[in-house]
Amino acid sequence: MTGLSIERRPVGEQVTDHIRRLILSGELPPGSRLVGKHLAEELGISRTPVREALHRLAQENLVVRRDSGGFEVRPLSAREVEEVVGVRAALESYAMELAAQRLSPQVLQALQRNVEEYAQALKQKKVMRLVKLNTAFHETVYEAAGSRVLRGQINELAEILHRFRVALLSEPQAAARSLKDHRRLLAALEKGDARLAGRICREHVLAGGEWIVSRLQDQQEED
Repeated sequence: MTGLSIERRPVGEQVTDHIRRLILSGELPPGSRLVGKHLAEELGISRTPVREALHRLAQENLVVRRDSGGFEVRPLSAREVEEVVGVRAALESYAMELAAQRLSPQVLQALQRNVEEYAQALKQKKVMRLVKLNTAFHETVYEAAGSRVLRGQINELAEILHRFRVALLSEPQAAARSLKDHRRLLAALEKGDARLAGRICREHVLAGGEWIVSRLQDQQEED
């Protein structure tokens, strides 16, 4: 980690944003220990704003207190993943169905470009680029669905979904499968087949969730 460039806002807010970005990008993976003293030294600041940041992130449920003291990036649990993925599958499949009925030529072109750029990023093994493009693909579908209520419910899951995507797309086989699914989704959207698009989306989301759950269970067995 590098020092912060001081902006004209409270240092505690800057530190909170900085650590949050590290967590959501996967640079600080689940289970990473966060020691206030060490963070302060790395960032070149006092401990007070670091303590403030860690308490804020604890309120956001991104970090948790360790029994031995200090904090750690909150680990994902298999049960949590299953619950969130189930909700996401229902919401996103509905969004996909709505989008298939309302898709404009411009939005369709944007999705086509996204898939092409994703394929290129996959070849180059640029994980964070894959995460960005994957998120953009789904965000474009949400917008095309045109439902404010649906979008609001999906937004409530935004941060944890981002963590899922980082975990999923860090694995080459999972990232390649995501590309294959997006191409299938795109084909269904091009046909305007709402039912097919919704079914493929649901399968896509559930398959990704199953992969993450399997990985978490493997890690627990190793521990």
